[in-house]
Amino acid sequence: MGQALWHIGVLLIAYYGNGLKEFDSSDRQPVTFELYSKGHHRLVVNWTAERTLQNVTYEIQVSRTENLHLLKSINVSIRPQESVELFHTWTWTSKLPLQCTDHSVRMRPIYNLNLVGNWTAWDTHKGVGAYEHDVLQMFPHEEVLQEGADVHFCCVAPKDSRITSIIFNQTQYPLISISSQAKAIAVVNLNTTGGLGVLSSCQDSQGNKNSTVNFVTFFPQRPKNLSCETEDLKVWTCTWRPGRPSNLHNEHNYNLLVQDTDYNLTRCEASSCHFRPSLYLHEYNVTVMVTNSLGQIMESIKFPTLNRVFPVAKSLSVKPGVTEAGVSWTVEGNFSQIPVMCQVQTHPEANIMDIEQTQDSVLRFACQLGSLNPSTQYGVKVRCAVLGKTWGRWTDSHFFTTYPLVRVDVWRRIQSFPGGRSVLVVWRTYASGNQSDVESYEVHLQREDVPSKRVVERWVNHTGFLIGEGGCDISVRAILCAGSSIPSHVTIPPAGHTAEVNIVPKKLVGSARSGFVLAWAEDASAVCGYAVEWCQNGTGTLPCNHGNLRWEKVHRRNTSLALRAGAFVTGRRYTFSVFGCRQDGHHLIETHVGYLQEQRPTRRPEIQGSPVITPSSIKIEWSFPEDDPLHPGFITGYLVTVKDVRLSNLNQHSYNISVDMDRPHTGYITVPELKDSTLYYLCVQACTSAGPGPTSCCSVETSPDYSLFMVKILIPVVFLFGCCILMWPYWKRLRDTVVEIFTHSANVNVKIVELDSCLYETSERIQALRVEECMCCDLEVVNAGPSTEERTFLICNNDSGGSLITPPPGYCCSELLDDVWDDPDSDRGMSVCNFTYSPTATEVSFCTALFSADALTEEPASQPHTSACSLGYVTSAGVPA
Repeated sequence: MGQALWHIGVLLIAYYGNGLKEFDSSDRQPVTFELYSKGHHRLVVNWTAERTLQNVTYEIQVSRTENLHLLKSINVSIRPQESVELFHTWTWTSKLPLQCTDHSVRMRPIYNLNLVGNWTAWDTHKGVGAYEHDVLQMFPHEEVLQEGADVHFCCVAPKDSRITSIIFNQTQYPLISISSQAKAIAVVNLNTTGGLGVLSSCQDSQGNKNSTVNFVTFFPQRPKNLSCETEDLKVWTCTWRPGRPSNLHNEHNYNLLVQDTDYNLTRCEASSCHFRPSLYLHEYNVTVMVTNSLGQIMESIKFPTLNRVFPVAKSLSVKPGVTEAGVSWTVEGNFSQIPVMCQVQTHPEANIMDIEQTQDSVLRFACQLGSLNPSTQYGVKVRCAVLGKTWGRWTDSHFFTTYPLVRVDVWRRIQSFPGGRSVLVVWRTYASGNQSDVESYEVHLQREDVPSKRVVERWVNHTGFLIGEGGCDISVRAILCAGSSIPSHVTIPPAGHTAEVNIVPKKLVGSARSGFVLAWAEDASAVCGYAVEWCQNGTGTLPCNHGNLRWEKVHRRNTSLALRAGAFVTGRRYTFSVFGCRQDGHHLIETHVGYLQEQRPTRRPEIQGSPVITPSSIKIEWSFPEDDPLHPGFITGYLVTVKDVRLSNLNQHSYNISVDMDRPHTGYITVPELKDSTLYYLCVQACTSAGPGPTSCCSVETSPDYSLFMVKILIPVVFLFGCCILMWPYWKRLRDTVVEIFTHSANVNVKIVELDSCLYETSERIQALRVEECMCCDLEVVNAGPSTEERTFLICNNDSGGSLITPPPGYCCSELLDDVWDDPDSDRGMSVCNFTYSPTATEVSFCTALFSADALTEEPASQPHTSACSLGYVTSAGVPA
């Protein structure tokens, strides 16, 4: 074991002994290097190595200032594959600008990791302090710095002066001592600046100041989405996304390099670049380089030639029509040996059509678009591609509008006159767009194989013809900018085939909300539908000319039509004529008359002649044009109001009179059950479904009823006559009784005593002697008056048996008697003085009595104090025999 260890030790001594001999430092030349600055922050060390040496490491040291303050020490190894190189380079980057102070470098080799060579002498890169200067100097000065970096700013003062402050971006930072003349500050995480940069300044102990401006930006960014293509094989265009835009003007430079070509480096824009194609290349390798003050970055792309050829359609044009459009375009370029095809897309339908090329120096394409809508805006765009390759981009949309579809609807109105007929032709135009595209109208009249044509201006919608009794055909078409519309026809039937006289109009009820709803019976011979005609201004107001003639056409399977209320006026009569379209033309089949909404009548009836009057009725007549089309409603009847003038307005009677179809212009009424000799007020009003209209009134008095007057007289007469008939059997007895009571025989001698007794009894019976009452009676003598002697006796004053009390002055019975009895009208009766007699002088009253031939009646005076009686005395008197 010990012997083995001895042998190993001998071998090691021999090996290392030979190595030391081989690498004896005294036998080797010292390392020579070159030191220079690259920019203001980097030191570059270049040295030459021996090619015979392998596995050599170089130790490099960097120091600062004249005091050689060590900053960095690093070992740089040479790789075996690099050992054959003659020159080697090492770069050191300083945080402090190199101008601020001196920076020194030295190096030495290390062989086989254990044998160290000698240090070289310090090689110094001088700062500005090593040179005479009398002003403050700041570093970095007007440089471009990298965003986000930590940077030291320094200020170098002249000799015999020192730095007192350094300010960056208006902020004072703490000073870092570099040397006696130089001071620095550390700014971390720099932000990008604008085009004016950022300001920094410093001041020394002598009050000197200096400032400088620096700029901060970012490192170049790699281009994204690099792509190259050509439209015509004449120029290639490469595009990319540059990324973040530069904050400094013209700071970033873009260049394009096409490999395997003799083209120089091409200066580019920020996002695109162009180069000429190479005829012999079928594949391109393109590189884009982006460079600024901080560095450079590149992006490359490699592609086959035909994969990036995208032909572009140019000179796109569209020629529109009504339902179609012609599209044409061209493709320019060197495509003589390359097949090209294109696609056409329309929107909003998004239809795509493939179009192949035509052999020509300039590729021309054309296609026809169909199934388009009239008066509609469309957009069309085109894209092209090399046959079998990727499609190129779509062109911008080319917009166009198809021409309007114009349709003419024609109608006619026929008027007959002796010797022929006239036809008013009216039409209306339906256009899907603006009717200004219509230039004129062309009207054709085909009559008995003799055609005629008439051109009408575009603002006119009617014309007229004179035709005979035969039928004819009329057509109208609109002349447009892009052609003409489809002709619209109307056929006029022969005059002998129209049977419109016996058609009875039907009443039509409209609605102010929903309008008119017309319905008619189906016509089996109406093979081409129906037409409904009316006049917009109503019936009977104004002539129905082309301006207010309206019509609607209905399919032959429909037998109804709804018309909106907005086109009609309330209180106006409309006549709707329904025509059936047959083989030889339109024939009238029905007529409807109605109102949208009826109104009250506006005219009053006219009372005709004098009323027919009876004691119990009045008959009046009136006239009213019930069928006048100007009425605001159908006249349904009349309202007659009868009122007694003596009574209140509430006591009146109303009568509703229906329209008499046999007498459409007159009406009458007989009002029964009236009072005789009474004044009545009668009013007549025409009525519609909306109510009565204005009134026409008259005053009429009924005649007296004489038959009733006779009845009033005959009733008591008949009653008395009946009583007389009933009392006739008792007539003699009644007469005797009356005569016995009121008369006496002329031969009877009445004694005074008897007379007095009779008078007394009579006075007691009638209570004539009562002073407080004055009873009087009237005596009426019908047959004959007394003789002259009797009258003289009654007034004689020679009565010896008693005394006659003379009546009061001015009251003479004889005068009264003379006046009465001398009256030839003896049937009238007379008044006499009746004296109450008393045997003694007694106060009596004079009474007046009326006697009749048939009976004696007594009537007490209604007013005793005004009675024709006077007080006096009566004595007994003799009565002559």
